[in-house]
Parts: sequence; structure tokens; C-alpha cells
Amino acid sequence: MKKHIYKLNSSKALPILFLTIVFGFSILSFVIPDKAKSAEENRVLAQTPSLSYQTYFEGRFQTKLEQYFNDQFPFRNSLIKWKTASDLTLDIIESNGVIKSKDGYLIERIKNPSENNIRHDIKSLDNFKRSNPNCNFYFLLAPNAGNIMSEKLPRTVHMSNQNKYMTSFFNDLKKIGITPIDSRKTLEKNIDKQQLYYRTDHHWTTGAAYLAYKEAHKEMGLDSDIKYKKLSIHRNFRGTLASKSGFTNGRNDELQIYWPKKNQNYHDSIYNFVDVKKTTNTFYAFDNLKKKDAYTIFGGWNHPFYTISTPTQSTRKLLLVKDSYANCMIPFLTQDFRKIVVVDPRYYFGDINKIMAEEGITDVLFLYNGLTFASDEAMNLMLDE
Repeated sequence: MKKHIYKLNSSKALPILFLTIVFGFSILSFVIPDKAKSAEENRVLAQTPSLSYQTYFEGRFQTKLEQYFNDQFPFRNSLIKWKTASDLTLDIIESNGVIKSKDGYLIERIKNPSENNIRHDIKSLDNFKRSNPNCNFYFLLAPNAGNIMSEKLPRTVHMSNQNKYMTSFFNDLKKIGITPIDSRKTLEKNIDKQQLYYRTDHHWTTGAAYLAYKEAHKEMGLDSDIKYKKLSIHRNFRGTLASKSGFTNGRNDELQIYWPKKNQNYHDSIYNFVDVKKTTNTFYAFDNLKKKDAYTIFGGWNHPFYTISTPTQSTRKLLLVKDSYANCMIPFLTQDFRKIVVVDPRYYFGDINKIMAEEGITDVLFLYNGLTFASDEAMNLMLDE
């Protein structure tokens, strides 16, 4: 009789425990304030999405709501670490979209956009170009490590074909009069000559960005001829993919900047970071080397909007619409334009056409990495305003 009662109580206890945990976490999600950004992953976290007729029936509200709950889940970082620790005991090679790869690399899984999203991208870009017919338009879509360094992946891992998507996208850009800047060949040629991507971070290295800049230099008809020397500024850099995945095996890296050599026609720039009300002649935030995400040495953070003025002979003015892949390339571009207006659509909510008119923009460069561009709608929202 006692055994029967024990079994009955046990069978009731498990559902009660499960419901307690579910409701407990639900209550905590409302009690604990939402976080604006993740220092571990160096990104802004999803906030409560706004509901409208259009966003609901297009499915965007549901997607953003799922992203919101994933980002704001209570004790999220701790749970990721616990899960990864248990996965390691089972020899799991992927955690939170990050794959444990050869030679100490952590590589992010590639996801390509849907056909509907690609059509929306092209339509938004086409409309924006038509509104500004006197400007030169360029698009540099950077490949990710999972594409260029696919030989580092475990044999059992199969990635989406980013090259197929990128080639198709570049062809679509040409049809609407936007010049694509394709850095894939030059990166592939240099894969054995230098490190192109960080082992524990999703960004490309400054060296890879410089190679891509040289491609942009040709396609955009730029004139500067500055020579640089490499400076090591951090020898123990551990990036966002280590935090995102919880994997501890990835090897730490060296952070480098490219410093102009002496006795050249190099011009110092003035940076006006509007969001933090700071004007400076220094792009590099060296104090950030002491922080968890040392990559923010490039500009300090992903500012929504800022301007760069340089006393160059060129009178060209550039609008740079970008994600964080552009941050380590910006110092190279300063020598080619009298003024650069930098906009990150993920955080900028102003009128982009007003910028075009007021700043006298002559050239527009979109610079994104493939993964961010495939998943982010911020550019379209900005251009469609």
C-alpha cells in the first residue's frame, strides 16, 4: 500500500515540478528588467517587438517575438555554459550555432536568407538608388569564415552554400546599377599567407579587411596610396563566439591595427561621435583593450551615426551603411574621402534621405558580412522609410 502511494505521489510530483519551473521562469522574465546588450556576445539584444497588422501577417512579429524570448531568457548566459559543459562530455561539436572546428577555430554556422528576403533587399536598394540618381552605389558583402575556411570544419558538418547566394545577389545588384565588390577570390588566395578570421570571434581580421579594401579601391576608383605597418595591440584576444557557444577549446588571438608609415601624404581625421557627444582625432579606443570585448577598440562601439572629416584632395563624400565588419576597414577609407558619414541601421532611426541631401553625398557603400545581412531587416526598414 505504501509503495502504491509513493508511486502515485511521484507521478504527480514530476508534472508539478515541471509546471513550477515553467511558470517560475515566466514570472522571472517579467520581473527581471530586459537587457539592452550582451557584453559576452558584443551585440544588442532583441527588445519587445511592436505588433501591427502588417508585421503579424508577414510573420515578422512572430520571428521577432521568438528572438526576444531567446535573448531575454532569465539566466541565459549561465544556462548556455551549463549546456555546453554537458555537451562536451558527450563530444558535441555544435553549440548555439557555433561549431568546434580544427586548429582551435570556432566557426559560426552559415544561414542564407529566404528568396522573399532577397527580393525585399533588392527592391529596397533599387528604390533608394532611384531616389539618388547622381550618386555612385557600391555593395561589399563579406564572406564568413564558414565559407572561406570550410576546410577547418569537421567532416560531418555541412554548411549552406553561401557562395551560391552571394553570386546570385551580386548579379541582382548589377541589374539595378549597384557595383558589387567581391572579396572572395583575394581572401582565398591569401588563406595560407595570413590569418583572415579570428579563432573565437565572428569578425574578420584587420588583414582580411585590408585585402577587401584593396578590392574596393579598384572598384570605386579610389586614389590614395598609403603604406601601413602592422602593430600588435593585444595578444590574448578571446571573442564573442567563445561566449556565445560556451566552448573553452578555441585558441586566443592577436589583435592588430594597421598604422600608417611615416613620411607619406597621410591626413589625420576628425571623428564626431554624435551619440556620445565626443569629437576626437583618434579612432582607436585603446582603453577598450581592458574590456571583455577588445574588438571594440575599433571606434569604441557600433555607433548609430557619426561623421569623419579628413582634409584630403578628394572632394568625394561617402555614406557608409554598415555592420561591425566595417569597423576595422574605416581607417583605410578615411584617406579617400573628404567626409564619411557612417550609419549602422541596427541602431539608427533617422531619415537616411535627409542625410543624402544635407551632406552632399557623392558615393554610397553598403558593407556587411553575409551572416548579418542574411538575418537582419534593419537596412530595409531604414531605406523603406
